Amino acid sequence: MAQLPEIFRQVVYSLNWQEEFTGMPYPFAKYDLVILPGFQFGGMEHTGATFYNDNTIFLSEHPTLDEELSRAQLIAHETSHMWFGDCVTMDWFNDVWTKEVFANYFAAAITTPLFPQINHELNWIKTYAASSLSEDRTLGGTAIRQELDNMRNAGLIYNNIIYNKAPVMMKKLVELMGEEAFQRGIRTYLKKFKYGNATWEDLVTILDQETDADLAAFSHVWVSQKGMPSISITLVNNKLTVSQQDPYGRGLLWPQSFRIALKTEHTDSTFTLDVTLDSQHTDCSWDIPEEYAKAQILPNADGKGYGLFLLAPEQLAGVLQEWPDLQDATMRFATLSLLHENYLANRLTDKEWMDFLLEVLPKENDALTASTLIGYLREPLQYLDATQKSEIEKSLWQLTRTHTLYSARVQLLRQLFSAATSQSVVDHLYNLWENQSNELLSINDYTTLSYELAIRMPRQSRLIVETQRKRIENPDRLRQFDFISRAVSADTAAMDSLFMQLISDPQARRIEPWTTSVLSLLNHPLRQEYSVKYIRPALEALEEVQRTGDIFFPGNWCRAVLGNYRSAQAFQEVQKFMNDNPSYLELRKNKILLGSFGLYRKNGVNLFGK
Repeated sequence: MAQLPEIFRQVVYSLNWQEEFTGMPYPFAKYDLVILPGFQFGGMEHTGATFYNDNTIFLSEHPTLDEELSRAQLIAHETSHMWFGDCVTMDWFNDVWTKEVFANYFAAAITTPLFPQINHELNWIKTYAASSLSEDRTLGGTAIRQELDNMRNAGLIYNNIIYNKAPVMMKKLVELMGEEAFQRGIRTYLKKFKYGNATWEDLVTILDQETDADLAAFSHVWVSQKGMPSISITLVNNKLTVSQQDPYGRGLLWPQSFRIALKTEHTDSTFTLDVTLDSQHTDCSWDIPEEYAKAQILPNADGKGYGLFLLAPEQLAGVLQEWPDLQDATMRFATLSLLHENYLANRLTDKEWMDFLLEVLPKENDALTASTLIGYLREPLQYLDATQKSEIEKSLWQLTRTHTLYSARVQLLRQLFSAATSQSVVDHLYNLWENQSNELLSINDYTTLSYELAIRMPRQSRLIVETQRKRIENPDRLRQFDFISRAVSADTAAMDSLFMQLISDPQARRIEPWTTSVLSLLNHPLRQEYSVKYIRPALEALEEVQRTGDIFFPGNWCRAVLGNYRSAQAFQEVQKFMNDNPSYLELRKNKILLGSFGLYRKNGVNLFGK
């Protein structure tokens, strides 16, 4: 009840914003909110009544900035759907992305005034570009607009490309044609197709009348083709050259603009160059002033470039060294994201990446950047030897008590919930859970911690579950706990029985977010020598899961089953399934490939050269 005034304020603000931008009054008779425990989506834009998941709309008493932003963006997203998706609807589901691109593009614009303390350029990179890259870099990446021959497969086309790369594309399109021209085109589009259906081509035709830019050529690459460019930048003899390459060998070039910064060593002197790449030239070159001939290159200084900016070893070492001293927040975050992509491309070792994160994290005072640094800890923590990992976990535990940002302290604790293996840190976490001694943690945090502790302490698992159950007063939360806590049983026969029930009975997996949690716990990193046998039957059940589940469930099923595995045995299980099913539906296969990114990467598959 205490949160409703802020929720209503954001809903009304979003409605008013869209009415002003579109020039169209709210197009329906009413606007209700319905909050559903266990709802399979964050939100769903039914005409006149948006449904929300209770955990996404109601935050804890001490929410992090990420959580507050996420809720505001969700409200703006679903409210925007009343115009884009409900009032004007796609003609066929291959254009389902057209409602999502508007909802997310406008969500960013709507929430900007609500959080004046936030660097929204930074948040755009974090929310949209980085999320899009997480799928675009994988073997399961797709075009924004995908072919769909049958509605039974419509749910399989939903992914981060639709939700997050599409807004990245739209922002570039708006930069190309100008904001005023774009707004005029949108108003014409809504007026012409109100209470009707429209295609992407219908919109492009309208926007084309407002600009001299070649939107059709732009759309062909950014919307109709999968993948992203690999972009390299060299500085030789005072000449800076930018080259882009199509990783799929199709000869495609992505028109876009971004900024390159050249920073001289041990000074604050910076030279910036605004670069525009077109669809005609693979390489572009510029002459650089003599004093910057040996400067450090920051390839995507404004974060507006999209692609894989691969750095040579000497460039990478320089950027790592330079990063802590960068003053511009957007440049820092864009460069951090670029470094992460180079780590995932195996241009940094796990230890090198971890050493960098541990050096910069304690001093980071921007909440969004700190949150990202903490998220980046997860991957390298899995690969360090026991002695290294133990020392790092102790350092992270200390940081949960000393970091200047309370949100970072909370997020570090949550990271340790799932990552901790050293006995001393597990003991600290047990004491924290037993005494509920951190007021910044919510009942949901302590519940999550109870699951993790039960897996780490199998002899005490039953007691931990029983104790946590007594603490939960909300009946919806209790129902959720009873469903999920079955997965942390130390009895392998009970694990097998639960897994087979989820495989064989659609009713047993009806509440999909809870089912995803169960699968993740059954395939927990600490159980994988045993649980690897679940991979094959889970993949064999995927077609039935798709048939009986909702649109996000196949992808979430694959991530829950495969996302934590890195072993050669697990890789062989996935490969064998692929080899045994050569005619497997491509849209469904993509979900497996997305869920297997870490597994493929760690087993030597070249993901970045495709």
